[in-house]
Amino acid sequence: MDNEDVGRPVSDYFGVAGDAPRLVAYTGNDDAKKFVLDGELTLHRIKSFAEDFLEDKLKPFYKSDPIPQTNDGDVKIVVGDNFDEIVLDESKDVLLEIYAPWCGHCQALEPIYNKLAKHLRAIDSLVIAKMDGTTNEHPRAKADGFPTLLFFPAGNKSFDPISADTDRTVVAFYKFLKKHASIPFKLKKSASTQKSEGSDGPESPKISDDNVKDEL
Repeated sequence: MDNEDVGRPVSDYFGVAGDAPRLVAYTGNDDAKKFVLDGELTLHRIKSFAEDFLEDKLKPFYKSDPIPQTNDGDVKIVVGDNFDEIVLDESKDVLLEIYAPWCGHCQALEPIYNKLAKHLRAIDSLVIAKMDGTTNEHPRAKADGFPTLLFFPAGNKSFDPISADTDRTVVAFYKFLKKHASIPFKLKKSASTQKSEGSDGPESPKISDDNVKDEL
């Protein structure tokens, strides 16, 4: 698997590492699924793996980075193994960006996305999240390219997500969320803004629905 021309691309695609031999399977159809045999490669285990693969009895394998020890940022970090917990939480409206670290469009979107999340962090029912699509997978996270932006409305997680096809500005994303969110929300002045209004220092921007176009 350490061969840069052949083994490395295959191991990266299947999310396997190390020098030991690994057995993988792939359906190769439109709904492509990957399967990996973990553990010792014995004749019996290989035969059972192949039979279960042909009879569609295997559980598909999805790549995942380690779950972050802390996830307190304005933009929540999603990996394959915490996707259900964060994105498929029926009590939350979730906007998810699937990105690639090398993607120029993703890099250009990052400050806009961070600003959106900062302005909406006080909305408990709304989650702004991102997932590295090169190292994480989930059957509900289908990326046509990078970045892919998907919206998962609260109470409707069994349905396909809504593609966030809108201008990549804070205001456009905000309007999209106001339109599609299952749980209505309204921006309010933050505590820091209210505090600054009673001080002698410069006044902080006032964030509310009434002046969202100017302030976002």
